[in-house]
Amino acid sequence: MKIDINVDMGESFGRYTLGDDEALMPFVTSANIATGFHAGDPLVLDRTINWAKQYGVAVGAHIGLPDRQGFGRRQMDISPEELRADILYQLGAMDAFLKIHRMNLQHIKPHGILYRMVGEQEKYIDTFLDTVYEYDPEMRIMLHTGCEALNRAKERGMKIAPEVLIDLGYDENGNWMLERVKKARSPQEVADRALKVAIEGKIDTVDGKLIDVDGCTVCIHGDAPNAVDVAKAVRSTLEANGVEVVNLDGYFAE
Repeated sequence: MKIDINVDMGESFGRYTLGDDEALMPFVTSANIATGFHAGDPLVLDRTINWAKQYGVAVGAHIGLPDRQGFGRRQMDISPEELRADILYQLGAMDAFLKIHRMNLQHIKPHGILYRMVGEQEKYIDTFLDTVYEYDPEMRIMLHTGCEALNRAKERGMKIAPEVLIDLGYDENGNWMLERVKKARSPQEVADRALKVAIEGKIDTVDGKLIDVDGCTVCIHGDAPNAVDVAKAVRSTLEANGVEVVNLDGYFAE
């Protein structure tokens, strides 16, 4: 049994700090680092990638909508052409810093409402997949397990990383529930959900039911008030129960 722990980070800006990214690093295996659109800035990007290198954490591009004020969580009616250009722009910015630090880009994960737009909305799915493939066909796509974009990516033979959002609520249909402001959850509650995902392939819903999920990675949001405590509890609980915590390359290794 093994699983990846990913966390959204690099979302500070200038003198405004959001999350304790360095403190999170020892407990996670993949970092989704903001690329400057919904959050982050060049100095934050550079610093966060450097921390990831120091702690042996794989790096993914956490692309977003150009909406810092709304933290990338407000729907925007952008065109598919704009989406393609915005994705390429953000990937290029991240790759510049990765090159300097001699690191590779492991995966791409959309942020906030863009996660739903490219994962579920017909207008954007194929543009998103085409752009990722055009840029780097070896890059893994991290989206919610079972979403249409991952289904199509798998059909195309692209590399995917289905994730389960263990610190968000789920409805009975398996839909995760977006929080405009991230709430604090009990660290042990989140850890127990991660363990159930890793061992049983299930997660609880807001009405107390259990639904099937098939993910290779579990997500912790770095902007939660107690994200470090949550990450620590998740890692220790998984390892104490015989689950190996690895990054995506380790998960998919033969």
